[in-house]
Amino acid sequence: MENERKRAFPETTEVSQSKRPHVEIPREPSIFNIRPVDDITRYIGDFLWDYCSQENVEIEAKMGVFIDRHTNSRLNIGALTETVLNPNHNYSFKFESDMPLEQHKHFNQLLNDRTNKSQVKDYKGERIAYKHTRETDRFFPLPQSRNNIRVTTDQQTGKVVPNGIIEKKRLADLNIHSPANALDYRISVNLEIPRKKPETELSHERHKDRLSYTHGGFTFDLTQVKGAPEKNEEMRHELEIEFVDANLLAEKKKEGNKPRSGYVQMIERFVNNIRLLSQSARRL
Repeated sequence: MENERKRAFPETTEVSQSKRPHVEIPREPSIFNIRPVDDITRYIGDFLWDYCSQENVEIEAKMGVFIDRHTNSRLNIGALTETVLNPNHNYSFKFESDMPLEQHKHFNQLLNDRTNKSQVKDYKGERIAYKHTRETDRFFPLPQSRNNIRVTTDQQTGKVVPNGIIEKKRLADLNIHSPANALDYRISVNLEIPRKKPETELSHERHKDRLSYTHGGFTFDLTQVKGAPEKNEEMRHELEIEFVDANLLAEKKKEGNKPRSGYVQMIERFVNNIRLLSQSARRL
């Protein structure tokens, strides 16, 4: 019986380590020679899948912290690593994207250093583009709607910036808690619908001093935001990562949701940037 078993299931010939020639073989990522997409990245890709084909879509991630409404402290759900928060529990926490000035300065220095390194003559990678803008957003109520029309003007010239009159309509949010790092993040999907100059009365305004860094199809915006001077509102400090053209996701989506499709790669780059910024944040 034993001999019959061996004939049915022949064993692999063993070769002792001492007799094998020493050859460095590149290690494959797995026995299947593929690298699986991690659960969070896959969830984000699935979340954005149904939205990226819409016209005038905006996809961005804001850095911040989730605050427990009961304790008024940073959310603690017992998680040890990055996790997607259940949308059914949104009532129990809020997202605060305003970071301390010291944190904002840290990111400013970090991104400036990366920009400077990308500008040297022998740099091999994609160079980072930098822009500093100062703009004012004015908001006008949209009749029979909870939304506003936003008119954005250049503070220096007073002129409306390109694509500066829009109605911003929020579609969905995805909240991701990252307890091992100093900052969490929220991914938001909005529509920025072009509108004509509004005829309603001004509701409110805000002033933005923004540093923008563009790389790899994403814009990294460090913004200081202040409301109307007469309201004596405190300055807010925010960091956002946004797809330069979210419609490119729709183009990659046509390739199919294969493990290494262009769509998945774009989502991975998006998440990689968010994670690295979150990991580099200071604990204040």
